[in-house]
Amino acid sequence: MKRLFAAVCGLAMSTGTASAGQCEDDIAKIEKALASMELSGDERAQLEDMKEQARQLCAEGHETEGLDVTGEAKAMLRID
Repeated sequence: MKRLFAAVCGLAMSTGTASAGQCEDDIAKIEKALASMELSGDERAQLEDMKEQARQLCAEGHETEGLDVTGEAKAMLRID
């Protein structure tokens, strides 16, 4: 039973780490796009806010929600 618990905990931790890495990758892509694209002031402000919201969610361990926000921002920027 202890081995099963340890295996489940290890799997949960490795999944969180993978998501955290994806958060960082997505945020970096958004930052790169923001630096190179011409956007209206309102669009830029909204996307900067979304980037910071995603960064905070990911840092707090809410990777799924953070990835939802980065996904929306990437769709607005038309990037992968």
